[in-house]
Amino acid sequence: MEELNRTLFLAINASAHASLEMRFLATFLAQWLITSVPLLLIGLWLRGSRHHRAAAVTATLSIVFALGCNLLISGLWFHPRPFMLGLGQNFLEHVPESSFPSDHATVMFTLAVALMLASLRKLGALVLLLGAMVGWARVYLGVHFPFDIAGSLLVSLISAWLVPQVLSWRHLDERLLDVLECLYQRVFPANARRNNHL
Repeated sequence: MEELNRTLFLAINASAHASLEMRFLATFLAQWLITSVPLLLIGLWLRGSRHHRAAAVTATLSIVFALGCNLLISGLWFHPRPFMLGLGQNFLEHVPESSFPSDHATVMFTLAVALMLASLRKLGALVLLLGAMVGWARVYLGVHFPFDIAGSLLVSLISAWLVPQVLSWRHLDERLLDVLECLYQRVFPANARRNNHL
């Protein structure tokens, strides 16, 4: 398996002569596209219906849980990054820590799956595509192996499925949403009134 992982990495990883344009695009995808996640979640809350706000809350909690799982996995099993092994080319500065699984890919994939499970399939499919691009970019730039990205997808699938199951127990999801909406109405009463009319 490790040999396959390295072979796939070398097939995707940028060559030493990769163009500046490709490296710039990959860097944008690998480092900056993730900033769309909080913007999307805020947008769902501010402009969406109660269903959209519920999806935003569930997705956020799923992401937090998934990142906690990543922290546990990397703490229990250290897997070096490609540049730590002198493998391929590295075009993105990164601390020498465990590579498996990828936090960036996990955030994107978890959001995508959570949205799809909340019946926001088109938006979820778009985020899934963007997540795949983030995963590709991080391998291309030399900070992750392909199996790190595949591991992220697995963690995301489990997290995005499990968190809503736990929240639905005794209607915790509805109670949490009620509390958050109440807080929102007290802090931003004008926005809350406008959203209630949408």
